[in-house]
Amino acid sequence: MPQLSKLLRYGVVGVIGAVSHMSTLFLLVEFDVAGPVVATTAGFLAALLISYGMNRIWTFGFTGSYWASLLKYCIVSLIGLGLNILIIKLFTDYLGLWYGWGAFFAVGAVALNNFVLNNAWTFTQKAPSR
Repeated sequence: MPQLSKLLRYGVVGVIGAVSHMSTLFLLVEFDVAGPVVATTAGFLAALLISYGMNRIWTFGFTGSYWASLLKYCIVSLIGLGLNILIIKLFTDYLGLWYGWGAFFAVGAVALNNFVLNNAWTFTQKAPSR
């Protein structure tokens, strides 16, 4: 599958993941099921699993090990979180800019970073051994 097609699908899955995260957050908080921290954690986990499944099947068409690729996907997501934190820190503490500009920049940078890592590492099929 051409890379642009994969990237576009990855973007669609990202939007679906964001909607599932926010929906879970707001529903749990507004119905007094959980506080915001617990609710956003649940939303993050729901989005992670939904995004993983959709990316595995639809974006990358991966047929390799479920558990190994899930672990790699989680590692890539944590790297993305670290990059997000670094970008926010850079924009606010070092450049003296509004955190929102950092967040807007981070969304794109983290999405691109995670796409590259997932494409190159998480969802790469091993060549058959001879």
